[in-house]
Amino acid sequence: MVSFWDKKYQDDDTFFGEEHSEFALSCYNHYMKNTIVKRILELGCGQGRDTLFFASKGIEITALDYSKVAIDGLIKLAQEKNLLSNIHASVYDVKGVIPFRNEEFDALYSHMFFSMRFTWDDLKFMFQEIKRVLKSGGFNFFSVRDHNDKSYGKGRKIDSDDDVYDLNGFQIRFFGKQQVKDLVDKSGFEILDIKEVDEEPVTLYLVSTRKRE
Repeated sequence: MVSFWDKKYQDDDTFFGEEHSEFALSCYNHYMKNTIVKRILELGCGQGRDTLFFASKGIEITALDYSKVAIDGLIKLAQEKNLLSNIHASVYDVKGVIPFRNEEFDALYSHMFFSMRFTWDDLKFMFQEIKRVLKSGGFNFFSVRDHNDKSYGKGRKIDSDDDVYDLNGFQIRFFGKQQVKDLVDKSGFEILDIKEVDEEPVTLYLVSTRKRE
């Protein structure tokens, strides 16, 4: 059976755009450019616009996504751009154990991935897994849609105790700032920066954190 995201990516091979996100550029310029970040793990890479950006900077990046269509497309683009040597892309449902050794990566990157329909238990488990695979002092960069997003509260509410809504087939979790802070703190990370930005048509928290020593 074709998954929701496989169909979206089949219908539009640049669903999120072709250019890298502003979040990826910000993470690179402010935290990666002048540090020892050499290996990144990306969760929910989609069609790989940010994956390709990091790889173009000489960073080795392991990119995971649930959609085979997305991963196949990313590999094809990486070949065309001569970046495949820096990219390890594979299909994986990252709700489970992250399939890598302890302290294997310098940074974790995910753009809007945690705004998918995950329970709080899912999120807590994933953050513990992220902590496990990051080196001491490693970065965890992520963005989530927030309560000021114009779609918050619209559509059909999925879970009575959670901020998850179905918007025309997209099941999206929205976050309050305190929820983000609590998730980060209780998972063993410190916040370096959290800012709200409008990236039409969404409003996001861009969150930069570091694994506590």
